[in-house]
Amino acid sequence: MLLTTIRQRNNPLSWFAGDWPLLNHFYRPISTLSFELDNRLYGDNAAGYGLTNALLCVVCVLLLYWFLRELTDRPLLAGGGAVIFAFQHVGYQDYLETPVFWLAILVGIVGFVRHGVKIGYWAPAVLVLLYSINELSGSAEMGARTIGWLPGRTATVMTVFALTAMASYARYERLGANRIETVPSPLDPPATKTTREGPNSKPSVFWPVLSLLSVALALGSYEQAVMLPAALLAVAVTMKCSRFQVRWSWQAGFWALLFAYLVARRAFIPAGVSQYQAQQFRHGPGVYISIFNYVMPWFNAIPSVVSDLGIGWLMLLTAKPYLFLLSTASNLTAFYQLRRQWVLALAGYGMSLLAFLPMAWVKWFGHYNYWPTALRSLFTVTLLWVGFELLTIACSPPTRQAPLRPDPAPGSLLRP
Repeated sequence: MLLTTIRQRNNPLSWFAGDWPLLNHFYRPISTLSFELDNRLYGDNAAGYGLTNALLCVVCVLLLYWFLRELTDRPLLAGGGAVIFAFQHVGYQDYLETPVFWLAILVGIVGFVRHGVKIGYWAPAVLVLLYSINELSGSAEMGARTIGWLPGRTATVMTVFALTAMASYARYERLGANRIETVPSPLDPPATKTTREGPNSKPSVFWPVLSLLSVALALGSYEQAVMLPAALLAVAVTMKCSRFQVRWSWQAGFWALLFAYLVARRAFIPAGVSQYQAQQFRHGPGVYISIFNYVMPWFNAIPSVVSDLGIGWLMLLTAKPYLFLLSTASNLTAFYQLRRQWVLALAGYGMSLLAFLPMAWVKWFGHYNYWPTALRSLFTVTLLWVGFELLTIACSPPTRQAPLRPDPAPGSLLRP
């Protein structure tokens, strides 16, 4: 129906002043233009449409690397996040999950040999690595719904512009915002106490303008982009927590574009709810299950465990309660240990939740998780980073107690 409507209309610019080809009350002129282009290039050749879908996903992976590179200024971290996101497209997460699982088992064994029953040394590493497997798995059907399903392209086209907007804005702040000076502490080396970070060079206005343009194009691609101004605000807050003196005035432009989009949508899209929208909107437990998959995954297993309480003590003969306790412990331990890199972890966690939030109230499709999963990769790679820090602690030799110093120390001045 989508392609038939495009061919019957034969007027690409008309999509800027009306409903998109499926006529279910969505304003998507930009993503519709990508279908117009493929229709002109490939006609009825399905392979051409699939090639465009795949290329859009490749571009999203590269743009995710750019965004993480600008936000964190850590190339290795950015590369790790992009690799994780790339693997999640094609269902090859097992190539990442399986080594992490066996690594967690090995850490438990080595940690026990090194430290014995002092589980505080090795249990956190095991639990954090086990929880990271849940984050590595990503969203089922995400790749199939974006590469193998034509309407799923709306999410990838939007993600191209969303990541461009976030990366260009982060670059503008990273290159141009002054760093907030930190007060030297007694633990700082003397040679560094007199150094100060000077102001950065003035960046080109090209970057915020590119960000504003990308926001407008994202809003014209897919409704999920209404969360992009909030995500850009989260980028600014993250950089503020990283000691950048953020220029907040550009945030007004992002929210103004959202207001303009809502006005255009009201003007061009028929009033009321379409039949498709009425079928897709949902309320009740499904909404909260989807949200908790992002907020606290172990929480969704509680109803299943509670329902098994009816069988009494026989429940203890099944694996479910023990797996639930392990999942809960790994989830809570990971969240506690992420305080080591709380700025990056909270950025990836918060932005992914913001990006997904409006999609919780519609029936689940894999491509709803595309942009959120890209942003979640920052949380996942930070989780692995913390896990490997804890791995080092678990596999290190036990600490030795320093000999007690006599009080007062020999040669010290007398003190009252």
